[in-house]
Amino acid sequence: MSEQDFIKKMIDLMDTEDVITMESSLDAIDEWDSLSIVAFLSLCANMAKTKVQTQEVRNAITVRDLYNLLTRS
Repeated sequence: MSEQDFIKKMIDLMDTEDVITMESSLDAIDEWDSLSIVAFLSLCANMAKTKVQTQEVRNAITVRDLYNLLTRS
């Protein structure tokens, strides 16, 4: 998945109108909450090559951190 496709998925997942980049801080996105974490974990369950743990998602600081979790081998 390209970074642009990932950003589009994250915008849909969080249902936000904020401008999001790979370097956006998750703390700065109001819609990044527990429901978004669950939705992201569901996305990972369907698309990730390896299992993504809840704590790994909670430890993510930027959108790129989430992308790296999803795309790691």
